[in-house]
Parts: sequence; C-alpha cells; structure tokens
Amino acid sequence: MSRNKQPEWLKREIQYFNKTDDSFAGQDDLAPIELSILQNYFEVDQDDPIFDMYQIEPVDATFLKPYTSLEFDFEIYDYWLAAYTDNWEQTKLEKGFMGQYPPPKQQIPNN
Repeated sequence: MSRNKQPEWLKREIQYFNKTDDSFAGQDDLAPIELSILQNYFEVDQDDPIFDMYQIEPVDATFLKPYTSLEFDFEIYDYWLAAYTDNWEQTKLEKGFMGQYPPPKQQIPNN
C-alpha cells in the first residue's frame, strides 16, 4: 500500500458539540480526502496521519465544505475533525496506517 494511500477502514468525520454545555450534538462523515491535502491545509508533517482531533474554525468550513453535507453554525456548535477505524481487527492486521493506530469508532452519548 502506498504510504499516502489511506486504508478502507480509516474514516474521518466532523463531530460537533453544543457551545452552551459542551454536549455532543452530532457527527457527519467526511467524504474521502487525500491525506496530503489535509496535511498541507493543517500544516503538519508528511509523517502525520492526522489522527488527532482538530478544531474547525469558520475559515476551515470553506475548505471542508466540498467534503461534507453539514451546514455549519458556529454560533451554536463547536466543530472538530476526527479520525477513527471502523475495523479494529483489520487495522491491527495491517499494523495501522503509517505505523500509527487511529482509535476505534466509539459511540458518544448525548448529555
């Protein structure tokens, strides 16, 4: 597998939380996007698979809009870019991506 070719089990989504109480409000899957595009946009090293959560600011919404159907409302919600695996067994078999392991998908309870 090419170093920059993301595996099928690696998923990215936008999670959003209510500003008033920080409770989880929802998530929206991000359409596939090349890792190099994300790395360039977030100004990270080529060895970073971007598994950390990144806060999305209004300026970032313009960049992400082609990859999501989400209608951003920064008055009500805080938004975060998240990565996870939807197949932990396959992730382990492939020894992760770029030598790192994204967390398995977890359900976030509504508060």
